[in-house]
Amino acid sequence: MSDIIRAGFVSAVNYKDRDNSLSPFMPLWANEYNPPDIDTLVYVIHLPNGGTRGMIMLPPYTDRNRPAEGREGLWRKEFGDGSYLRYDRKTKQLDIMCDKARFGGDLEIEGNISVTGNLTVGGTISQGGGG
Repeated sequence: MSDIIRAGFVSAVNYKDRDNSLSPFMPLWANEYNPPDIDTLVYVIHLPNGGTRGMIMLPPYTDRNRPAEGREGLWRKEFGDGSYLRYDRKTKQLDIMCDKARFGGDLEIEGNISVTGNLTVGGTISQGGGG
């Protein structure tokens, strides 16, 4: 029973167990597809009836895997290349940090727009009511 939760390192589709043996494929316990990188420390919950079946839990925070920032009311999703989404419940601000963002469909903005770089328009600019 003491062997149900184990620590291991991801190695491709499998992970290296405590004695560097490889376990068979185990699903990732997550609600999105974002598998951990190779050599990432993970915890594995094994079924009590054998030890070769179980689920990989999300990587824990460690000295090598620290959150970029953290406090109450802050949600941040890292993408591993410096890009991230960040939402602050206190200020109700959403930050999208990436090299390029693409939106499909119409975009409607209620509020002011501030541009600190160049603005390129591929269509027409029209002014609506009251301007």
